[in-house]
Amino acid sequence: MRRYESIIQRVQELGFTAYEAMAYVSLLEQNPVTRYELAKNSGVPRSAIYNVIHKLEQMGAVNAQSSHPEKYVPLPPRQLFELLERQFHNRIEKVKDSLKDFECNMVPDYSWNIIGYDNMIIKAKELIQKAENSIYLSIWNSEFLSLRQDLLQALEKGLHLVVYSFTEIELAAAEVFSYALNDSELEKFWAHKIILIADKQELLMGEADRIQKKKTVWTSNRALIDIALNHIILDITIFGIRLHENVSKTVTSMQDGETDHLGELLSEKYPEVAV
Repeated sequence: MRRYESIIQRVQELGFTAYEAMAYVSLLEQNPVTRYELAKNSGVPRSAIYNVIHKLEQMGAVNAQSSHPEKYVPLPPRQLFELLERQFHNRIEKVKDSLKDFECNMVPDYSWNIIGYDNMIIKAKELIQKAENSIYLSIWNSEFLSLRQDLLQALEKGLHLVVYSFTEIELAAAEVFSYALNDSELEKFWAHKIILIADKQELLMGEADRIQKKKTVWTSNRALIDIALNHIILDITIFGIRLHENVSKTVTSMQDGETDHLGELLSEKYPEVAV
């Protein structure tokens, strides 16, 4: 089963033990087989194969045929996924029902650490899917490609979407400010980073590292969101200066009239200067 090591590892992520994953993948390759044959084919010890088969039967992942000795066949992958989704959904509903009476006194603007690249992408997708009004994003192309489908769906819902990047980004209907530089050249001196602001209510920000399990901050802290938003606005402003493009419409829309109030105060303070 050595040639299937990566597949077996993925199956384990669905809640299978190593032996259960080895047995299931082996059955996909060759079936129907007896317990003895399955142990031989999969590499699962004969002393463990009975319990492994019993657990897989309980999960619904394998089934025994009416033969002597018994032979086993696997549930096809598509049907297995549907089964696991239903089982997981049912477990979530039961836990939700059990915990519904507990009070949560978490501070509303608390910051959470999202650890690992995959978890960062999952959280980014969640924020995009939940957003109702706007998404402001500073990102590299590789992370953008992981989120592209979700961003397209956000555009279909009519959200205001602004994307800034030093790398090449293609997203029709969004306001994209891209220098279209080569990722590999930038990686020589910069690490991948992400700033994602959803509805000006939630922020995901940090380093997007596929190799090391870096921490990404997820927060609803108003001050941190404002700082991150101003960072994107500044990058877009500098983009406009460098490439001689008028970005004032986008910047103004991102500030929601805040510059109008600031302009009034500055005009009162410095009437001799046009601000």
